[in-house]
Amino acid sequence: MDGSAFRGSNEIISSVGTSNLSGKFLNLVNLVSHYHEPLSKHIERHKKGGLSYFSHGIQDEFLEIMAKRIKDEILSKIIEAKYYSILFDCTPDIAHQEQMTQVIRYVIQNKQNECEIIESLSKFVRVYNKTGESLKEDILDCLTKDNLRISDCRGQSFDNGSNMSGKIKGVQARIIEMNKLARFIPCSAHSLNLINVNCAKSIPKVETFFGIVQKLFNFFSSSTQRWIF
Repeated sequence: MDGSAFRGSNEIISSVGTSNLSGKFLNLVNLVSHYHEPLSKHIERHKKGGLSYFSHGIQDEFLEIMAKRIKDEILSKIIEAKYYSILFDCTPDIAHQEQMTQVIRYVIQNKQNECEIIESLSKFVRVYNKTGESLKEDILDCLTKDNLRISDCRGQSFDNGSNMSGKIKGVQARIIEMNKLARFIPCSAHSLNLINVNCAKSIPKVETFFGIVQKLFNFFSSSTQRWIF
């Protein structure tokens, strides 16, 4: 099942286990049924049709329920910790829609009664405007919906783009205006990447090599029909 979709194109119960198009969910249900008699009887009873509760709508509902449970668990720990730091980053997805990730960093007391730093990815957000003011509003909206107060934020980390890290109109500057305790730390990984880029540009052969790689990527990613890798 590695690499197969969670939901397959063949949702007929009788074909589960014999078809490669059933998807992960129905195949896992079929696997569990070998060790769970009530589930096995349920599948046998509905192989010829009827209400099986295995449709794609039910599968989506399962995913939503599990996602909400996990997110609620994460948020409860963050709220209990009270103070937190934020990490937001934007990148286009395969459909060329800008998606922003929300990562919250906080400290908990583990089972050994020691302080442990936790970073939790809590959501993806579609963004339509990448100006500093617009992104700040998007971030504040995300925190408000999660019942997190910006006054409890003690750190923020973004990439080095002017819209995020700018000293005057960047997101970090706008958030510091609201909360001076939200110290800004530039993303170390992005800073290192910029160093590597500048180093590569100083060597003509290396710059040419990566330039060719970039052109190949642009060529194949410009159309879904060219995604052959």
